[in-house]
Amino acid sequence: MQSTIRPLVKNKGGDLTDPNNYRAIALANMETKILESILMDKLHSYDDCDKYQYGIKKGHSTAMCTSAVKKVTDDYINRGSHVFLSFVDFSKAFDRVNYWKLFSQLLDDGIELCFVKLLAFWYSNQTACVLWQNTVSHYFLIGNGTRQGGILSPYLFTDMSVVSFSPSVHAG
Repeated sequence: MQSTIRPLVKNKGGDLTDPNNYRAIALANMETKILESILMDKLHSYDDCDKYQYGIKKGHSTAMCTSAVKKVTDDYINRGSHVFLSFVDFSKAFDRVNYWKLFSQLLDDGIELCFVKLLAFWYSNQTACVLWQNTVSHYFLIGNGTRQGGILSPYLFTDMSVVSFSPSVHAG
């Protein structure tokens, strides 16, 4: 239930003093990875949203999604039609997942109670420290969010994104 958060620079040419220029990756120990792998086999999502998920699903990438959007947009433009697009900014969404809404959603999805209880215990007792330039902080309790880079995180995030939180919406 302990992890080490390592801030990674998003844009090396950007402002290194801007906290928004960093992505916090939670490094998990081997036991966590094994547990997440076992649980992943027990958790299944049947949500219609999953088939349209590109960036955090094995065998898919955001480049595939971008290509599909460009192809459809070009097709409509070539036919003389107007194209209207909207985009949802999920840049900090993993950090904002509310555990208790997530566990409730998992129960609503028919996930076995024993697995939801395990996840509830595990997530509500998570601690982390920050590793920054060979210096490690004290451990602190994590109150929400899924681990960016965790095996279960894409599944848990996808399940929650259908239910809650308010991401920024950009029209273009």
